[in-house]
Amino acid sequence: MLATMLHFQQGTPFVFEGEEIGMTNAYFDKLSDYVDLDSINAYHQIVDEQHLLDGKTMLKYMGMHSRDNARTPMQWDDSSNAGFSDGTPWEHVNKQYKEINVKKALADPDSIFYYYQRIIKLRHELPVMVDGSYALVKDNQDDPDVYAYTRKDDDTTLLVVLNYTDKGLERHYDVPEDAKILISNYADSQGDTLRPYEAKVYQF
Repeated sequence: MLATMLHFQQGTPFVFEGEEIGMTNAYFDKLSDYVDLDSINAYHQIVDEQHLLDGKTMLKYMGMHSRDNARTPMQWDDSSNAGFSDGTPWEHVNKQYKEINVKKALADPDSIFYYYQRIIKLRHELPVMVDGSYALVKDNQDDPDVYAYTRKDDDTTLLVVLNYTDKGLERHYDVPEDAKILISNYADSQGDTLRPYEAKVYQF
């Protein structure tokens, strides 16, 4: 869903290493697992010096915000060190490497990796994704759960609908009868029903 949101926007999209296979934050258990000095110094300042948080709580914050989460070794397969190196990596390997890795992604035709490929291919094929105008859907501007916007040029209109929640929702948008689903992260469309984290793009 997030990939759809980003790549159908204006500007230049980019992909962090591992994003294309769904790598996640590492959520390290111990301060000694971190190597980023900003994170380590912040821990000592907030926990040891100012006593604003206890260590366990601070580690939770670091699990969400530390730069080390974007620096763990690429997860190539489920072998030792996720296939990244025969040596000892500078950063610890994410614990999820056996479930999330390139080898698994390439073997699954419905994987996040192939979804990224499809979106990137569309961006090369459809000028509206790069040069079209952007507008929020008026009836959706105050919706805290669904983000909907259009991209338009002289030839094409795209309606991008994104459910940001883990719940099923009902939303109606005025879409022409001849509109087609250009791409979606679900195998089918259920009309006005949006499933958890569903993304779909109408073309008309």
